[in-house]
Amino acid sequence: MKKPAIAVLLSGREQFSVYYGGALARWTFEVYSRLRDQFDASVFGFPTDPATAYPLSHESSPWWRFCDFISRTPGLRRYEDRVWLRALMSRLRRFSAVHIHNRPQWASSLRTLGYRGRIIVHLQNDHLGHWDDPMRDALAPDLDGLVVCSSYLREQSIGNSQALARKTAVVFNGVNTSLFFPREELREPKTIFFAGSLIPAKGVLQLVEAYARVLGTHPDAKLIIGGSSSFGKHEETEYVREVRKLASSVQKQHAAAIEFPGYIHHDRDLPGHFQRATLFTSPSLFQEPFGLVNAEAMACATPVVGSNRGGIPEVLADTGRLVNPEDSVQYAMAISTMLSDRQERQRLGSAALDRARSLFDWKVISRTWADYLETAAINSQ
Repeated sequence: MKKPAIAVLLSGREQFSVYYGGALARWTFEVYSRLRDQFDASVFGFPTDPATAYPLSHESSPWWRFCDFISRTPGLRRYEDRVWLRALMSRLRRFSAVHIHNRPQWASSLRTLGYRGRIIVHLQNDHLGHWDDPMRDALAPDLDGLVVCSSYLREQSIGNSQALARKTAVVFNGVNTSLFFPREELREPKTIFFAGSLIPAKGVLQLVEAYARVLGTHPDAKLIIGGSSSFGKHEETEYVREVRKLASSVQKQHAAAIEFPGYIHHDRDLPGHFQRATLFTSPSLFQEPFGLVNAEAMACATPVVGSNRGGIPEVLADTGRLVNPEDSVQYAMAISTMLSDRQERQRLGSAALDRARSLFDWKVISRTWADYLETAAINSQ
């Protein structure tokens, strides 16, 4: 029996790269590489450096330069998506299904361009929250399935559209438990770890403010702020300078230990940071739909102090502590209490590990995705 052929469309300019790619590229590789016996998947996106590319079929188009040009040209940028999809159409027609990441509007564009196979739209961010219900109703006939990464994102995406709700399913993001696992012999005392983009939405400034308060109870606590202004590269933005200025002030005032290791290679270096940390914290200020770093910390049995927003409470459940990151007193108290209570850290870490392995292991996610494709999307009539 011939395996279904699936075209996976990465959104925007995300590279299909271990180093320069983000959560969408990682999800695609981790899941489809485990399903090679069941599906023939090819990934489409902008050119990727072969030295850092994931080992899975990846295709691009010579039109990417033109698309890049018009994206930076006022008056033309609104045509970028249509040009890109039209450039791919001759190849997309040979696939029985198209899996679109984070671009729901592409479903209707593909139908207009003549694609007649199955279309699955997969959201890991809130790209439908600003759509009204008539727009959602109009989208529903153009796709065969809408997949979201959390129940929180499902509610944000479907609104009051019953037509879209009937086609929507939740499939979590995942963790490679062969890389992310506990190593208690590495655990360092009073080490607070953050990993993420150094942008306002991630709450890095609020973390430094809370850390300054934590030092009143734990003057020997260390803070490690991992990440850069964007994937795989770093720019000293105004926000980054503001964070560093505050961190420098805290260091001078308290003789505190704050480290900025920069962008952290996901597979090679990130697991070790989680394994060494006393606790991980994710103070997202926006309604983050999932927050993969939380699940990765959990897989290392590292307790999490996370934001009480978006899908983070759904990921942590009762295995971590939830706070309002804009309340620096509450935030600092949660961190300080965690640093003081070794027994509670061990209890939460153990519960987090069990939850990560049962719900977020890529092997679990891959089986869930295979079942979804075979029943809800590929073979349904």
